[in-house]
Amino acid sequence: MVKHIPNLLSVFRVLDLVVIIVLLEKSMNIWAFVFFCLGVLSDVLDGYIARKNKTVTKLGAILDPLADKILVIGILIAMIKIEDVPYWMVIVIVFREFAVTGLRIVAATENTVISANVWGKLKTTSQFLALSFLILGFREIGVYLLFLALILTLISGYIYYHNYFKDRDVFA
Repeated sequence: MVKHIPNLLSVFRVLDLVVIIVLLEKSMNIWAFVFFCLGVLSDVLDGYIARKNKTVTKLGAILDPLADKILVIGILIAMIKIEDVPYWMVIVIVFREFAVTGLRIVAATENTVISANVWGKLKTTSQFLALSFLILGFREIGVYLLFLALILTLISGYIYYHNYFKDRDVFA
């Protein structure tokens, strides 16, 4: 049973997005923030539980980052309307998320796993922090933090691609 908890926590994050959006649309920002914090906590717990109990699965390796992306992208898209977040920032972040996910899929076909690195973790943390301020209605601070998250998002995306291609002769 314990081996399924991390995957259930990832599924919770996807369902949590719906709750957060509904609460934001009803201007229940404090409750939306509480559910967002639960989503972030589930992200921390699922990896911890899987590693601690040595129950890391292939499904979990796909589901965990996918759930993170769904949560972040869903809230970012909602924030374009709710907090007037600059759409171009959201587009760049979403593009990077798809680009890195695509790279991971290509790597997986070669039996290569691209694990999260410190830059990816900084990117995720900065996105969570920016979203926290936006959810709570602190637009100006949230947008500045989102810009920082955007920079870290681009840096981490570059590093994933650079590390993947550095030992490959792409044009051979």
